[in-house]
Amino acid sequence: MPFLFSYVCDLLQALDDNQRTKSGLKTTAKIIEDWFAKHRSLINRDDHNDTALLSTLFPEKRTDRVFRYGPGRLERIIGRGLVLGMTRREELGRHADAQWGMDLAECVERILRDTPNPDPIRPVTVEEIDNLLHDIASHCHFSSPAVRSSPPSSTSVSREKALGDIYTRFSPRDAKWFTRLFLKNYRPVILGPQLVYRNYHPRLPLIVKVRDDFVDAGRILASHRQERTVTGRDEFAKHLKPRLGVKVGRQPWFQARSIKHCLQMDYGRMSCEVKYDGEYCQVHIDLSKGYDCIQIFSKSGKDSTQDRKALHEWEEKILDFYKIRKHVSRSGAFLSTEQDSQRNPWEHLMIVYYDILLVDDESLLAVKHSERMQRLQEIVTEVKGRSMLVQRQIIDCSRPSAESDLRRAFATCITNRGEGLVLKPDATYFNFGTSVGYSGSIAIKLKKEYIRQFGDVGDFAVVGARYDPTKAKSFGFPNIKWTHFYIACLGNKEEVVRFGAVPNFVVTNVVQLNETQMRAFMTAIQPVAVDPKDDTAFSLRIEDGVDGKKAPTTLFKVPPVFDIRCFSFDRPGNTGFWTPRFPMVNKIHCDRTYLDVLSFSELQEMAIHGTQKPLGEESQELLEWIGRLEQADPKTRGVEIQTQTTASTSQAPSTPNKSSCPDALPPSSLSSSLKCRSVGRDSFTSSASVAIAIRSPIKTKDRPRLLPTVVESPQRSTNELSTMARGEKRPHSSSTDLECDISKIRKHNNPEGQNDVSTSRRETISSSVVQREPLMAIETTSPRRNPNPRLAAPPRLIGANSMYQPTTLDIEHRRSTNTRGRVSLPHSMSLGITSCDFTFTVPQPTARPHVSSPPTAIESLTENKCRYLGDACTIANISFMLSPCIADYLWVTEDLLGYHGITKFARDPKEWAAEQSIAPTGTPTIMPTITATTATEAMVLNSSAPTPTPSCTPGGTKRKKKIILVDRRRKEANKVFLQSVRNAGLRHRNGEPRHVSVYDWRVLEELKEEEEKCRESGEWDRVRFDIRRSGSIWRKYWVGLT
Repeated sequence: MPFLFSYVCDLLQALDDNQRTKSGLKTTAKIIEDWFAKHRSLINRDDHNDTALLSTLFPEKRTDRVFRYGPGRLERIIGRGLVLGMTRREELGRHADAQWGMDLAECVERILRDTPNPDPIRPVTVEEIDNLLHDIASHCHFSSPAVRSSPPSSTSVSREKALGDIYTRFSPRDAKWFTRLFLKNYRPVILGPQLVYRNYHPRLPLIVKVRDDFVDAGRILASHRQERTVTGRDEFAKHLKPRLGVKVGRQPWFQARSIKHCLQMDYGRMSCEVKYDGEYCQVHIDLSKGYDCIQIFSKSGKDSTQDRKALHEWEEKILDFYKIRKHVSRSGAFLSTEQDSQRNPWEHLMIVYYDILLVDDESLLAVKHSERMQRLQEIVTEVKGRSMLVQRQIIDCSRPSAESDLRRAFATCITNRGEGLVLKPDATYFNFGTSVGYSGSIAIKLKKEYIRQFGDVGDFAVVGARYDPTKAKSFGFPNIKWTHFYIACLGNKEEVVRFGAVPNFVVTNVVQLNETQMRAFMTAIQPVAVDPKDDTAFSLRIEDGVDGKKAPTTLFKVPPVFDIRCFSFDRPGNTGFWTPRFPMVNKIHCDRTYLDVLSFSELQEMAIHGTQKPLGEESQELLEWIGRLEQADPKTRGVEIQTQTTASTSQAPSTPNKSSCPDALPPSSLSSSLKCRSVGRDSFTSSASVAIAIRSPIKTKDRPRLLPTVVESPQRSTNELSTMARGEKRPHSSSTDLECDISKIRKHNNPEGQNDVSTSRRETISSSVVQREPLMAIETTSPRRNPNPRLAAPPRLIGANSMYQPTTLDIEHRRSTNTRGRVSLPHSMSLGITSCDFTFTVPQPTARPHVSSPPTAIESLTENKCRYLGDACTIANISFMLSPCIADYLWVTEDLLGYHGITKFARDPKEWAAEQSIAPTGTPTIMPTITATTATEAMVLNSSAPTPTPSCTPGGTKRKKKIILVDRRRKEANKVFLQSVRNAGLRHRNGEPRHVSVYDWRVLEELKEEEEKCRESGEWDRVRFDIRRSGSIWRKYWVGLT
């Protein structure tokens, strides 16, 4: 019995209406279940056409049918079929205009609602629609051979007339959904295949797995309803097997986010296979057909036998896909190959075998992967340059070395410029059971771009956009202006930055935004759109291979900036240059301009470096990737504690990696060992020194009120040690990458070697808020002064409006059994020790200051050192002043300056003016002493320590060069700020006016990147960093003098 198309429209419209309601009256599953229950009697009839109904519900899965009718051509056919006048045809064409917010289907619905069709004598059925679509597709040479082999039933004119006439029999609602059916896109409605299959028939999910073809699945369902010989699920699964000429469904797979994520699947023995950059194909061989015994299916399920008619014999390697493209046709036509090189006689296609599913009518779907590979090796004969078995290795996840083995295999794949790895469990091809989750036959794809910190390319300018009404329906809100955005690089960046030339953009890709990004773009960016014919602000280069020759309908006068990540690089057809492969928008920048985007030459260099294979497996790059992959894995926090009475060690440390460990911490400047433990990615051992002394005890109740208080005990209870060994985060932990616990502090040259004091954190008050005497110059009540000035690390100074918040800890620990080590503080900083617990006290100011978060012990030792170049950093001797526009920008103050060890900067020109009015003195820097509260005996500091030198003496320490950082885009604000600098009256010592250079703050970003490259390569180009040279990085960001 025929199934009416209006029944399908009832389901689609119900889902659409339910989706439009904010809360959703019913779930999608409930609506689908009710619809199938209502029409169950029709679906279960013996004469029901399952193929027609399934093809109507999922038109996008009929890849064997190609119509080549776009919205524009379909619009003209509808206009002729409905006999529309010029005015109505203009209304029908509103789908191309973003201001109407309608697609072609809604335009058809609106026209038929205004002028409805008469009631049809014969309602439209799904069988009639299926026959019409099959007839149209049979005349397109891009359809599959099976569809094209159907006998022609109409001419081109009659087919278009039949398509237009069917619209005269539709209601407005049905015409809307038929239009979307013909265009193979029901959006905004998306039907879940597995949910529909289960409700359609309990055995349909199994059938589609093994026979991924609606025509064949319909035959099996019809036979099953008539015979009913097999009833149970397991029995049916055994009865079902692959058939030659019908594509088998692909295995389900997961995307792995890290090496540990792969091992958490708990697959036991896994086959680790190389993923090649080629085209998936499924080969069916029927020797009974003679010469035409081979049939090849593509990933989409289309018969592509004639299109696969390349190992490179000259280079003896498998080429990238942009080289294979010219050997693969599409239904006899070579697409997007006009700019490719000619095919060479030593190039040809090669096939790589990685599985076998059927042999002599014996199904191997229920056979384990290891046994299938054994059968494959017995059957396949490898021919060099023509065929080969997939390269793979077996990894046993139960072995302790599994993680390192997989990491090394993945790093090798990356350095060989491979696409990635595919991990397959030693299980059956399909899981025919009902279990879900990680259990069963699920493959794992592992690419470096799946890992969050890899895959970033850089900033691109968004030069234009176009509108796609079908894509606009996928967003959950109206008023979408653009759906596809054209990203580009600057072709003449150097000329634009230095001489203000007209920008020349080279469009590389077209990207789309998700719903969250689209909302942010529409609310925060709002670019000024102009017509492409009217814009002369910049020139644009768009190759034919970009977005299929579709040009942007709108250009942005001031291009926004997107941060792009991708999956390697590719050379698409008809472009002639490298572009990001599968680009995705990572961030939308609101504070950057097109001057900050990548140049075209930089992109090409990046792509060449990312696609060229280094020499040797044991190359430095391989080792670096192993370290980077280890860092990318989520790790527990490890803590190593050692005291005189206890010792507790967490799991073994990771391999040290210099990329994230501070380069400063010279052992020569430290006199007692400080063992530190990294808690995220790396571990290292360094040393430090602490001066020890003892004062008379002070009662705890007499302790003054604490501002920033840090308490850290070197001796932890057993419970606390076990908690930290498990990797749990301690309260009030720092947000920096490295933390450490002072495991043992030993006094230098102490014959007794008895000290036991630990301080791992501290808090400082920003001097930009509280004007007080420097901590190093405070007088002390202790009879002795600390003779070692190296221990007094300057406080970490940040702006008054920083987001760092004060932390106050007052933790009581157990009384130590050995408290002989003592420290002394100045009179303004008392240290109460109760069971070896330190409490730092700072005098109470008149107004509550802003307090920065406490740096870790590592920070306190390295905060004046550049993390990349150490003492060789070129800006270590520069005094910076930040304009108000960027003084509160934490990326500048905390990260960029912090990377270079710059902890102090000026906000107000008066601060520099005050410095020049203070005469330098020869007063030596004095170490703060520390007072103990529960001591009963004293230890004297080593009297042989060197006498401290003055921190600033006339003609001694080199005076720092002064530089002002601004945001050069804020011209008016900069004028006001620089005027205040001039009003401050900065002068040299001889009284002459002082000129200060002004730079854009983005110079810090480039300096950071260049220093990191220098550290990794070991090469040092001083010209690039010298502020006085013309080829310096600084020159590009120079603003002027004041």
